Amino acid sequence: MYICVIHFPHPNNKKIKKVTRLVILPDYQGIGLGIKFLEVIANIYKIDGFDFSITTSAKNLIYGLQKNNNWKLITYKRQIGNSKKQFLGGIKLFNKCYRNKCRIASFYYKKTD
Repeated sequence: MYICVIHFPHPNNKKIKKVTRLVILPDYQGIGLGIKFLEVIANIYKIDGFDFSITTSAKNLIYGLQKNNNWKLITYKRQIGNSKKQFLGGIKLFNKCYRNKCRIASFYYKKTD
């Protein structure tokens, strides 16, 4: 398992860290390791004075974080795009490689110890 975290540029809050990638091997998915791993990393950043957040479209992770009292749901929406094609920097992206209308949730780590 691994996690990628970046410093998120924000005009008002200069101390935000954001998860960009969380990978759990398939054999270990669904038993809560991802959320435990996220909490350990979030606690480390909280101790250092940073805010910590994640935006995800993984249904299992959204469900697990919603049940967890340490995470606050900030936004929950459906990603919307043109159903036929998308243009990104002059490159056509077709439906088979673009996840259209998937649900996206953003969470903020709120535990303060």
